[in-house]
Amino acid sequence: MKALIDEAKQYIQREVERKNDVFIKLCSLNLLNAAIKDKEYKKELSYGYIKPRVSRLVNFLTSHFENGYADELYYDSQQHCMYIRCYGIQFSFHNITVTEDISAFANSELNNPVEWDGIRLQPISKDLFLLAKDVHSGNIEVNQINEVFKHIIKDK
Repeated sequence: MKALIDEAKQYIQREVERKNDVFIKLCSLNLLNAAIKDKEYKKELSYGYIKPRVSRLVNFLTSHFENGYADELYYDSQQHCMYIRCYGIQFSFHNITVTEDISAFANSELNNPVEWDGIRLQPISKDLFLLAKDVHSGNIEVNQINEVFKHIIKDK
């Protein structure tokens, strides 16, 4: 797991050039968010490291909304939760750093309410990260993501 955490840290540093980059960043952030809850990794990770990086990605996604890097974006100010759907998979991040850009998005007509899918991604964060790596490297085609995702959920 340590090697995957180190890899995830590398992926979240990269610039976004295409939707695959957004997907692997989301899966990386999800992996780190799950790992921080494990005593073994708590020392090398912090919410102060993870949450601002989620906010940076959200800033990018909201300022490039029209480019379709995400299928859906919604900031729920009541729940303090950002919902991001990419390739049909809904990611949610609570208590991120709300920047001016995120606040502006939250108060715009682009911020359309969505329901949470009810699928907890942290328990399957390792499998999702490995899926994202396969998509990023071209081993799995984008049109296969949903099928692989269904198998991941079913197997857990």
